[in-house]
Amino acid sequence: MSSNKVKFSIDSSKVHHNRAAQDFSTDPEAPKMTYEVEEKDDRKTSQMGVFGWRPRFLECLNQPVIFVVFFGIGNLFTVMSFGVLSVYLTTLEKTFNLNSKETGVILLGNDISGLFASLILANYCSSKKIRWIAIGMFAVVLSCLLPAMATLFAEYPEMNKDAFVPSMEGIRGLCDLSEKGFGPPPQTDGSYAVRNHGLFWLFVAGSLVLGIGGSPPGIAGPTYMDEMYTQKEFGIAISLLYIITFVGFPISVLFAGASLDMYVTLDPPEGMNPSRPEWVGAWWLGFLVPAVVIFFVSFIVMLFPTQMPAAKRVLSDKIKKGITTAVEKKNELHRSILDITRDTIPVAKRILKNKSLNCLVFGDALVFLQIGSISYLPKMYAIAFRLGFSEVGTVIGVTNVVAFVLGLVLGGAIMRIKDWHPKKLLLIYAVAVLVSTPFTASLFYRCDSNTVGGVDIIYPNSNASTPAFLDTCNEDCKCNTVFPSFVCDTSDQTTYFSQCHAGCLGGELNDPADIKSGVKEYSECGCTAGKTVVPGECGSRCQTRLYISLTLSVIGTMINFSGYAAHATVYQRVVGEVDRTVAQGWRQFITRVLGTLPAPILFGYIIDNACTIWRTNFDGKQGNCWVYDLDSLLVWFVWVQIILRIGSSILYFAGWYLYPEPTQEELERYEGRAGSNGYEMERTDLKS
Repeated sequence: MSSNKVKFSIDSSKVHHNRAAQDFSTDPEAPKMTYEVEEKDDRKTSQMGVFGWRPRFLECLNQPVIFVVFFGIGNLFTVMSFGVLSVYLTTLEKTFNLNSKETGVILLGNDISGLFASLILANYCSSKKIRWIAIGMFAVVLSCLLPAMATLFAEYPEMNKDAFVPSMEGIRGLCDLSEKGFGPPPQTDGSYAVRNHGLFWLFVAGSLVLGIGGSPPGIAGPTYMDEMYTQKEFGIAISLLYIITFVGFPISVLFAGASLDMYVTLDPPEGMNPSRPEWVGAWWLGFLVPAVVIFFVSFIVMLFPTQMPAAKRVLSDKIKKGITTAVEKKNELHRSILDITRDTIPVAKRILKNKSLNCLVFGDALVFLQIGSISYLPKMYAIAFRLGFSEVGTVIGVTNVVAFVLGLVLGGAIMRIKDWHPKKLLLIYAVAVLVSTPFTASLFYRCDSNTVGGVDIIYPNSNASTPAFLDTCNEDCKCNTVFPSFVCDTSDQTTYFSQCHAGCLGGELNDPADIKSGVKEYSECGCTAGKTVVPGECGSRCQTRLYISLTLSVIGTMINFSGYAAHATVYQRVVGEVDRTVAQGWRQFITRVLGTLPAPILFGYIIDNACTIWRTNFDGKQGNCWVYDLDSLLVWFVWVQIILRIGSSILYFAGWYLYPEPTQEELERYEGRAGSNGYEMERTDLKS
């Protein structure tokens, strides 16, 4: 056992201890203060293990980068457990008889419980951080198991051999030929879904637990990393964490798609395949796999010590820069639950009075509100560039991953090269957000809008004064909008929702002897100018414009993410050392209340408001939108994002302006120059 005596001699007339966190008045005549802290090399706080079990062989894992990797893997699968939900929604709605309001409750439950957990737990996470991280990860495991358990109690449909199969005889969907049109809905037995509806509450419970469990790792994780990396190293470390975490989004989409191609029982009945209306994919795998992985990762994370060996070196660096003191750090690490509870009101006052911090927090809220548009981005690209959803998912996923990896690496590398003061780092992030804002308009460089008959223009030979979807040329055709079957009149480049809406009475196959050869053209179309139409929408896919738009998007995303490492560092410096977790909790609360919660409502309203043709099911209920007013949609979708980003930039610049101006001596300490910085350090290691 060794004993380390560390003497810190601090000239209080020259110290300006973290002036962003509190006002610190100095007295030129103040005496030199000396703190002597005797530290024992306590295996319980610096070596890996749990309780009394701390074997030596675990010490090979007791390194900061190992923690970052395992913590990142835990975050990746946490993101995956939530990301798969958006892909599974249609399957869950069908299997458990859920409506849009109930699926909305499931999606928002995470944010609702998380905003309260972030406020309540934030102060307690300041002590025993690794313990809180592990507890949170175990709670995430439970949040995954709850919905996965629903499959044990759910009923699933048997294959209905009498289910409706669309006829392949004749040409379908022609005017006034409803018996050969889209046909009735599949005659499957849906009573099983009604009986499954009560299991809906398992999904709600899982979402609520996810919000609670995800809060401690988000609060304590970056703060724990801040204690084992110097500021120059922290940028690369936090960038690595973000890269591992964000990979969870594309992985969740790919995994969810693959699991839905597997039958829910993993052993489909004979003749059952994904094209059958009774097919239910193995949705539960998207929750069970993350639960298993996070469970094992949680055990490994739990073994990490309260403070890594590297923490002593980092603490020395912080003391040199005036960020904290040895006494303050010791008090933070050894506070009891009672001490933390008593400090709740004082720390809340410090947080609310910190103007720079609150500018940063409310700026983040606007960014999170704008980020809510990302869920709809694949849909926007599919509409603007006439892409299939599977194709656009791959394109957007790959380009975004490349962009944010490049941005994060660039930002971390810049911080590694230069050890800037937090005030300058906040300025860098504000500039990055502002400079990346114009690139949000990359969607404006899109394909030309299609002209839709009956929506954008009046049907030829119509007496109507304004466009009408159903007019004299097709009002008796018994057309429906359950599914689109777009056709194009090449004579004037007008698109019609279907051959029925174009008023077509006949058609010609590519191969008259083979019904499966497809339709060559439809004829006798009374609603069109050319009287004939061909399958598909008018217009080209404009690949060149797509590549230009994606390139602009990648540049903007890369610039934006290049400031993330600086942004994360500022949060660790804008408050006192003991208040860092509370600052993270306050950020989570505000960004959820003002950002992630209202975002789906805001952008959902913008998108729905631009709809021109809605799906109407056979039971008369309104479904999803098929056709949008693209010009109106993109104007609102893009400009709202631009306004939000400009607003967040203004708040970031305000936070930079309000951040106390560093003195020359503070700047010298950050740049590593010694001299008259007021610090003398003496360390002796005494073996006993």
